[in-house]
Amino acid sequence: MMQTSLQGLAGLQVSRLIVGEFRDSDKLQDFERGLLTGLCQVQMEEFVLICFREFEDDTDTLFNCIGNVSTVRLVDLGLEEISQVPARSQVKQLECKKCSFEDVPALKLSLFKELRVLRITKNKRLKNFSQNFEGLTNLEVIDLSENRLTFSGCCSPQFQNCPNLKHLNLSFNSNIRLTGDFANVKNLLYLDFQHTTLFGPGSYPVFLSLQKLIYLDISHTKTEVKSQCTFCGLNSLQVLKMAGNSFEGNKLASNFKNLSH
Repeated sequence: MMQTSLQGLAGLQVSRLIVGEFRDSDKLQDFERGLLTGLCQVQMEEFVLICFREFEDDTDTLFNCIGNVSTVRLVDLGLEEISQVPARSQVKQLECKKCSFEDVPALKLSLFKELRVLRITKNKRLKNFSQNFEGLTNLEVIDLSENRLTFSGCCSPQFQNCPNLKHLNLSFNSNIRLTGDFANVKNLLYLDFQHTTLFGPGSYPVFLSLQKLIYLDISHTKTEVKSQCTFCGLNSLQVLKMAGNSFEGNKLASNFKNLSH
């Protein structure tokens, strides 16, 4: 019935199309191959797919007819992997909220070459960040908050050739180890780690290369500031949030002296 109804939309122009259920208790049983084929003849600005439990054949056809949609939101789905991405996709904003990823699907997502905003949030099973984003030259915002990520080597290796990344949100995750290597994301303006246990900050100056950063939130990250140069390099910083952390001796005053603002 749903497939027939979607086919009946052929030729229409819509600003937003929502397919699925609005209540989790009514979550549809599964997503079948070819369900969205009727949308190939529909012009949309935003497409929302909400509340499906299972996906047949790893959702190979999910993006077949929505590759030219500017904004795609996938909400509360039993989606374990990103499906095949069509060539010359025009998706600029993609949100995956409450899906079933176990690893950040960076390789598949890197095929969305026009992507500017990516949000992967509230995925209870998402713990790993072993893949790297590559060649997303238009990407400006990545929100990976409210997952259960645990990884090390943050944050340059994960973003290969993503020179325009400005906003990075890794708040409300599990454990992240910073190495001080931000070479691939040196143009960041906003960086949020709040309520994620961090390893690295406080012991040595891990933020040295982030000279354009204007907003940094490391509140409630269990950071123990032992170094007098914890915030060295943050020459453009305007907002620093660090509630819930501890400072050794007079290190608080020493660190503020090293900030230019």
